[in-house]
Amino acid sequence: SLGLVGSEMCIRDRCIGGFKMNSNKNGKIIITICREYGSGGRQIGEEVAKRLDIPYYNRNLIDMVAKESGFASGYIDKFEEHVSSPLIWGIPMPRANMAFAGLAVQNYYSNEEKMFEAQSKIIRDIAKKGSCVIVGRCADYLLKDEPGCYRVFIHADKDFRIKRAKEEYGFSKDSEAKHAVKTIDRNRNAYHKKYAGYAWDDCHNYHLTVNSGLLGICLLYTSPSPRDRG
Repeated sequence: SLGLVGSEMCIRDRCIGGFKMNSNKNGKIIITICREYGSGGRQIGEEVAKRLDIPYYNRNLIDMVAKESGFASGYIDKFEEHVSSPLIWGIPMPRANMAFAGLAVQNYYSNEEKMFEAQSKIIRDIAKKGSCVIVGRCADYLLKDEPGCYRVFIHADKDFRIKRAKEEYGFSKDSEAKHAVKTIDRNRNAYHKKYAGYAWDDCHNYHLTVNSGLLGICLLYTSPSPRDRG
């Protein structure tokens, strides 16, 4: 069992946020975590998976998607959870080059769709195998009809996330961290809207929303995890 102090989140005897997490008929529980950049969603997901003694999936999905799609891991790392278009790029395009631009955009979106298709297949296959925690990548949408799946959104105020981004990701200036928070959140929201069809930060789409900045990200282990019980 696990309590997250300052995150309004508590897991005890398969309860989360005060309500019972009912597993499916096979005893399976799946937790999907969407997160604002700098809110600590990755860390919270790792600790929840550790205390429940179940697999955790986040950046380890990149190599799996690369193998399934045929794209290089570095390419996927750069463009996952990201939607682009010439309008977003803001590149002036002379009329004579529009035909070429159309071909380039078509190719980009083709690659983007292939990545999402491969990623979706992998996430659904993972969910079929057993209990797990999956961070981001529209897993909340892909697994919304999966029995025993619980959707969590991690958020915090902007000042907290900017401070944490500097500490965790090495930004030297507030302006750099602020830009990263704004850009990455915008990309994640656009990605979610495109593939899930609803706003990424709409609390109505989650079983639980967590304010990780309320008292800071602090994990308090209130009883042994399954592996600790031996």
